[in-house]
Amino acid sequence: MALYPVILCGGSGTRLWPSSRADRPKQFLKFWDGRSTFQETLLRVADLGGESPVIVTGESMLGFVQEQAAELGVEIVVLIEPAARDSAPAVAAAAAYVEARDPDGVILMLAADHHVKDVDGFTASARLAVQSAGRGWITTFGIRPTYPATGFGYIQPGAPLMEGVFAVERFVEKPDEQTAEGYISEGYFWNSGNFAFRASVLMGEFEAFEPAIAQAARGAVASARLDGSVMRLGGDAFNQAPKISLDYAVMERTKLAAVAPAAFDWS
Repeated sequence: MALYPVILCGGSGTRLWPSSRADRPKQFLKFWDGRSTFQETLLRVADLGGESPVIVTGESMLGFVQEQAAELGVEIVVLIEPAARDSAPAVAAAAAYVEARDPDGVILMLAADHHVKDVDGFTASARLAVQSAGRGWITTFGIRPTYPATGFGYIQPGAPLMEGVFAVERFVEKPDEQTAEGYISEGYFWNSGNFAFRASVLMGEFEAFEPAIAQAARGAVASARLDGSVMRLGGDAFNQAPKISLDYAVMERTKLAAVAPAAFDWS
């Protein structure tokens, strides 16, 4: 069971403006030990082994991505989105890319702008999520809340599926503070937005819930232009995908959602 790390590397990071701007996105700013969160993410997945990381980004960020990966000596594959269409089409394109090469391949999908202090804790949680994904579950990292945050979505865990992994009872949107306090007392987790899944499983769920996205993603990969390790997805196909997040497109509708509780520090 091969592992394919996928890093979503889009967005301009407006919450860190003016340090972060469209021409200098936050995931490439070198905050910690001279490294960016994008570079930290590359190093974390390198510890897991697996295939070369697949980076999904836009044309304007290609230079940042290639330069910062080269600084670490990490070989990457880059999928260029013709246009930003939210997370579901981006993830579907990566899943279609992996599916065409290895339908049973497991994708560990991470955001490029997350900061994790406890790398060992992350590695343990990632291995557990990958194991769960290998059994057919679309598994998300659930972060144990440390305060009643109102800026995150929450996950209510359900029945145990395997040691350390639970079915998702439901996802809930960003709450007010009082509701968040209730969620914490009831054992909910923060939704980190990081996932592990088999490529074929996720594409099957796209076919069930958002067939236009599945068709657009496969078409964009089939019509892509290759330039070394850079794949520019076919725009005519990709741009047919509706703009929608992965949570709305699949995670809040699938019966295959699972959560692996994670205890590592996360921001």
